[in-house]
Amino acid sequence: MVRRSGQMGVPVITAGSEVVIGFDRPRLDKIATQYARSGTAAAPKLGLAVRTAAGGGVEIGSVRSGSLGSQAGFQAGDVLESLSGQSVNSVGDVERLTRTLRSGQTVEALVRRGGQRLRLTLNV
Repeated sequence: MVRRSGQMGVPVITAGSEVVIGFDRPRLDKIATQYARSGTAAAPKLGLAVRTAAGGGVEIGSVRSGSLGSQAGFQAGDVLESLSGQSVNSVGDVERLTRTLRSGQTVEALVRRGGQRLRLTLNV
């Protein structure tokens, strides 16, 4: 940070190309608002506890009541195979794909349940 700002001993916050030296609340609020508008806000929470499944995909261990996953119809024991048209083979895949979702988006998920494949719709 010393190289970037030339300052030492004061708070230095970076956000993209912005550098805020000290605690400048109005400027920090402005930067936070810009990031939220540009789609870099936190990823939506699906409300699913998952683990990588032995036979491929990701097994749903539990679904939080009232969550996006619950509203879409996910159930404990389902195996998530794809999200938004992308294959899911690990917990890392779910995390990566969830970060690409944006509010207002409708996303399709493919799950295995009791030997059948089902398509579920997530309304983010």
